[in-house]
Amino acid sequence: MSYDLYLEIDTGADCLTTVVEVGNYTSNVSGMWSKALGERLAAFDGRNAGESVPLLDKGIKAMQDNREEYEAMNPDNGWGRYEGALGYLERLRGACARHPKTVIRVSY
Repeated sequence: MSYDLYLEIDTGADCLTTVVEVGNYTSNVSGMWSKALGERLAAFDGRNAGESVPLLDKGIKAMQDNREEYEAMNPDNGWGRYEGALGYLERLRGACARHPKTVIRVSY
């Protein structure tokens, strides 16, 4: 199982338009994200991207400041690692900052 993140915007057409595909990452590191963000990454589904930047900043800082704690949460099966989990949040944060009027979509 994995997470796919992307940003959408309502252009007034019949459907929402995808602006950015943040990418895919394994859900095996979801515990890291939950700890850093204070909630599940899935809870970001439907949220405004620009308004999510401060919470993403806080989560990224938590992971950077406590690297050893988060590295200890690396999955035993080798699917996912601290570096990838952090990088995924950083990519989401960057996309949200560049496209603040979009909506985050989370598929898992």
